[in-house]
Amino acid sequence: MGRNKYKMVKKRKEYLYNIIALIVTGVLLFPLYWMIISSLKNTGEIFASPPTIFPRALYFDAYKGAFSGANSGLLRYFLNSVIIAGFTMILTLILAVPAAYGLARYRLRFFNLILFIFLMTQMLPSSLILTPLFISFSKINILNTYLAAILADATITIPFAVIILRTYFLNFPKELEDSARIDGCNIFTTFIKIAVPITYPGIFVSAAISFLMAWGDLIFALTFINDDILKPISLSLYNTMTETGTEWNRLMACSTVIVLPVLLMFIFLQKYLVSGLTAGALKG
Repeated sequence: MGRNKYKMVKKRKEYLYNIIALIVTGVLLFPLYWMIISSLKNTGEIFASPPTIFPRALYFDAYKGAFSGANSGLLRYFLNSVIIAGFTMILTLILAVPAAYGLARYRLRFFNLILFIFLMTQMLPSSLILTPLFISFSKINILNTYLAAILADATITIPFAVIILRTYFLNFPKELEDSARIDGCNIFTTFIKIAVPITYPGIFVSAAISFLMAWGDLIFALTFINDDILKPISLSLYNTMTETGTEWNRLMACSTVIVLPVLLMFIFLQKYLVSGLTAGALKG
């Protein structure tokens, strides 16, 4: 009887936890749902009282308007974001992976100061570096280019990736490196063929989060890019809000287009992201 009672209590707890998890998930996803259905409503239904949970009829005029007329460059803005976020991710990995490996494997003279600087970059607001970056980019004549936005985003993503990846390399078995060197591998070969493949979950997480950070950037794009043909999609949404602030269905349509790649990334890459973050948490 005692064992059966224990099983019943355990099942009730599982049901309760599942219900709580569903409620929390519903609360967190409701704003996303509301954004999508608002993009499919007409203006009158958006402001209806009481509000409608499901659209009375599906209107796709907001999406047509987002890709035509004053916002005909939305697809171009989307491609601009892909270029900026993609190259930011590549630059972040090229610099952050070897930097994290070096900080994890070698004791440098000013190690604590270097690590402190990396941590400080994550605590300070981005607005503090706008003026120095603007002056520097102006002197080397890269303002109003993709490169300016990529380098500016990299100032945020690289320290973040280094902090994450250093934890992985710290817990990487040093015996494997010693064995590789005994077999004739030099430092570079050991790093490329042994260290990097084993720590791929952390590299994957760093790449994904770096891409998303650059994808959602607004302040750097607003500061360093002026030409409409170079603007990322986050800046196009900002301009839409200032130009057509009352057309909420069009704003929601633009927001849905911006959020869609992020959703697809988390849906299809969820397994790798969760395993990478979990591994980093356990190793840290």
